Amino acid sequence: MNKDMNKQIVVVGSLNMDMVVQVDRRPGIGETILGRRFFTSPGGKGANQAYAAARLGGSVFMVGKTGADMFGEQLIRHLKEAGVQTEGIAVCEEESSGVAFITIDAQGENNIIVVPGANHRLTAEDIRQNEARIQSCGLLVVQLEIPMEAVLEAVRLAHHHRVPVLLDPAPACPLPDELLGMVHYITPNESEMQQLTGKKVHDPETAFRAAEELLSRGVGIVLAKLGENGVAVLSRSERFHMPGFRVNAVDTTAAGDTFAGALAVALTEGKSLSEAVRFANAASALSVTRYGAQSSMPDRSETEAFLNEHAGGMNP
Repeated sequence: MNKDMNKQIVVVGSLNMDMVVQVDRRPGIGETILGRRFFTSPGGKGANQAYAAARLGGSVFMVGKTGADMFGEQLIRHLKEAGVQTEGIAVCEEESSGVAFITIDAQGENNIIVVPGANHRLTAEDIRQNEARIQSCGLLVVQLEIPMEAVLEAVRLAHHHRVPVLLDPAPACPLPDELLGMVHYITPNESEMQQLTGKKVHDPETAFRAAEELLSRGVGIVLAKLGENGVAVLSRSERFHMPGFRVNAVDTTAAGDTFAGALAVALTEGKSLSEAVRFANAASALSVTRYGAQSSMPDRSETEAFLNEHAGGMNP
């Protein structure tokens, strides 16, 4: 597939270096214990979504900010290796790159400390410097690990230039109606749906009821992610539930980011909404069968092969 045939995806968001320690148990206050394994892994919701989209064949340009340190260099290099255009990633001399300290115990439970670092130095002016890219792209993708002023500016520019916006509302926080009114696609999970609407979501029907609230606030299409139960999709003209694929899940890290990146690729390629959701479901399902964030994300050939294998049914 020729990437140049696609409209470009612009991702505005965060970049973090994840530092992961596996332990038998978490230490108490003042206690020192031995860990079993340590590794670093590129992450951050923005970088994850850009990486996923590029792996799946999308033409991707990323806007973000790192520190002037080795983590920043590694994060940018990793995106470049996947084919992401990184000219929109600025380097901040005053802050470290964003990092996440993750401790995972023998039961798979984790504790996470995130230090946003340079991510929280991304400004509206940084976004405006990339207006030409946003103006000419086919889809803007944003999340909420960067300052709201940067999110709003990116979405306002896209709206002004009639560019559709895909918002992954994570981590969940109150969102102004001005923002929601400019969002074409929103992809909350169950807990994010509840925080956004005040309605509990645990199945497709409750997801549809909560989605009505988001439509009333101006969102174009709600894609409510229900984990292994698939996705409930509601717009003013469509309502359907797309079941998930049953797989042997070992690590759900970045499954939602894989979904967003895959959805962005499918939409910019002109796939129908149901085709795009099925494609995103497949990529997300593959990602949870592997460990890590970006390291778990499938490429285009893997995803298409998976879809061909399961062509006879949505929920094998």
